[in-house]
Amino acid sequence: MSPSTSSSNEQNGIYPPQENGSVDPLSLLNSEKAVQELAMQPTVQGTDDHLIEFSEALRTVAKALRQVAEGKASAQIEAAEWKRKYELERARNRQLENKVQHPVLSNEAGEQSERCCGENGICCHEVLRDGHSFNSGNSKLSKKASFKLSWFCKGENSDQHKHDIVSFEKGNITTAERSSKQISLKWESPPQTVLIMSKPDSTTVRILCADMVRWLKEQRKLNIYVEPRVKSELLTESSFYNFVQTWKDDEEISLLHMKVDLIVTLGGDGTVLWAARKFKGPVPPIVPFSLGSLGFMTPFYSEHYKESLTSILHGPISITLRHRLQCHVIRDAAKSEHDTEESVLVLNEVTIDRGISSFLTNLECYCDSTFVTCVQGDGLILSTTSGSTAYSLAAGGSMVHPQVPGMLFTPICPHSLSFRPLIFPEHVTLRVQVPFNSRGNAWVSFDGKDRKQLAPGDALVCSMAPWPVPTACRVDSTSDFLHSIQNGLHWNLRKTQLSDGPRDT
Repeated sequence: MSPSTSSSNEQNGIYPPQENGSVDPLSLLNSEKAVQELAMQPTVQGTDDHLIEFSEALRTVAKALRQVAEGKASAQIEAAEWKRKYELERARNRQLENKVQHPVLSNEAGEQSERCCGENGICCHEVLRDGHSFNSGNSKLSKKASFKLSWFCKGENSDQHKHDIVSFEKGNITTAERSSKQISLKWESPPQTVLIMSKPDSTTVRILCADMVRWLKEQRKLNIYVEPRVKSELLTESSFYNFVQTWKDDEEISLLHMKVDLIVTLGGDGTVLWAARKFKGPVPPIVPFSLGSLGFMTPFYSEHYKESLTSILHGPISITLRHRLQCHVIRDAAKSEHDTEESVLVLNEVTIDRGISSFLTNLECYCDSTFVTCVQGDGLILSTTSGSTAYSLAAGGSMVHPQVPGMLFTPICPHSLSFRPLIFPEHVTLRVQVPFNSRGNAWVSFDGKDRKQLAPGDALVCSMAPWPVPTACRVDSTSDFLHSIQNGLHWNLRKTQLSDGPRDT
């Protein structure tokens, strides 16, 4: 290549391979943007078909450059991971050699197994064979091959810790399935403070809230927190409610989880969503009373609130851990990877749609570093399992038990008959990006609120939040879920099939 040709390529953003045969990812990204800019330049009137074909070819080259850059980044990550595994394997082999020289008796191994729990809830230890024997000549212990299980985290500073119980029984791996275990909450000390959150602009809810506050104070001797709006309504009704407490700013809201033992919601599922949005970290147990229309998350009846609250305050109670999604919007104009907007927690779903645009939206979707698909249609829904009975269900997604840890991937009116919804595991990170050659912008909303615009190059990153929302069960998690879909959605309700015999007239 001549110097003049090389200089021309660099001016156009196209960089040749380096001497060692590798390609700089930054150069590839710059090349991709340069090619896309050439492809997006408007054509003058009278442009023939050859220029159109050339524009399409440039788009193909841009896509290939992006794939090469992503492939190299993925290869570098994989190489680093294999190197880490190699170092760990070497260290483990050295430890095994030392243990062979100094064998441990079975009772000592049993004592060690009780103390080997790691910080992330992982138990790991060697398991000896039954009837182990020592070789008098070599003094070597006959045993099964040892192994270790650990949770994989991206980087040492990762905060995604897993707390499942993994046990080892004679070399066999067993695990306790969280989705099949009902979680019970038992009070170590009686609850002292209750937060009541109610649906606004409802006379029935306002009367019930005043009655509940009076009963909790006089009969249960509890401290009561309410929203500022509710406190004003109560004081307007009577000066008796001077004892109720509230907050003034966001700083006091951030400390509510340290003061409140229990949350009572009066309304529908929207009130539960509103209560969960107040807590960016740990969430106290929520007791949701049904005063809405469907009520997939509100199993308690308001007319029996005294009996229900008495039972809950006494305990123990069954709870459902409802997982939340932690969402970040990353702008293409950001100067660094850490220059992101404030994260948003959603209990139901995050939706990306085309907004008022008449064009179909195009979204590039990635699971961790793996390309999933390009969504072409009206949009995409990333939902929790608690939100599987909301917007995702209306778009064709499946109903999922709320305690199943996972993320639902549901397209909205896709431009393909073969596009079916997916369910991803909880430990993955999903990234949805608006491509640079998109014909329009996209819009993202979180539980139906905080609508934001996504320009070409912007991305939305979603992962499982570390703090779930615990909601109290009237019976248990499964019974409440089945009751809600049978009565709220009339799921599989049909007339009984008639018999073959004649009917009585």
